[in-house]
Order: sequence, then structure tokens, then C-alpha cells
Amino acid sequence: MGEEEEVTQESPGDEQEAGEQGAEVADSESTPEPKQPANELKVVIVMKADNILLGVQAPECDPVYTTLKGDLGKALKRVPGLVAEAKQKWEAAPLNPKCETPLTPPATQRVSTPAKPAPQTAMF
Repeated sequence: MGEEEEVTQESPGDEQEAGEQGAEVADSESTPEPKQPANELKVVIVMKADNILLGVQAPECDPVYTTLKGDLGKALKRVPGLVAEAKQKWEAAPLNPKCETPLTPPATQRVSTPAKPAPQTAMF
């Protein structure tokens, strides 16, 4: 019975500090930080033979596309101009406006059923 047990006690002040730290962490996680504008930009080049589809896209914006004929060199020369056009468009309106016109049902066509042909008389 010569073993000594070491007993440690936490003071009530230590528990409060830990609780306060936990609350601070929870508060910082629950308050959203203001979003910084994204500088993300995607450029898409699709080539089939000498036909090129060139597109530019940014988050929260409608993509801007153009087509041209040529090779990769011509497409790469067109990229800066298309990016400038897209940014100018996005500053005015990043997304196309929503369609506000009511949808009308398709016009129904009257389909007349052909008259039944008169029965043919038997020849034999």
C-alpha cells in the first residue's frame, strides 16, 4: 500500500475558459464571412476540323459563346477579345432575365377523319 495516487482537480475557472473557447469557435463558424468576388474564369475551345466553338464562363454568370473557322492559333488570338466582351456583358447583366410571358398551350389542329370509302362491288 505504498502506492501513491496522484489526484488532479480542475478549478472551476478552467472549465469556464474551455466553455468560452468552445463558444467562440461556434460563433466564428456560424457567422458567414462576406464572399469575395470570384476571379474564376473558364475558357472552352472545342475544335472539329476547321470549325471552332469558343466559350467563356464565370461563376454566377451565363456563358458567352462564339464560333469561328480556323486553327488553334486563330482561336487563341480571339480569346482576349471574347473575355472582354463577356466581362462587359456580365457587368450589365450577369444572367439573362427570366421569361415573364405566360405560356400558351399549343394550337390544336382539327384533324378531319377521312370519310370511309364506299364499298366496292364484287367483280367476280
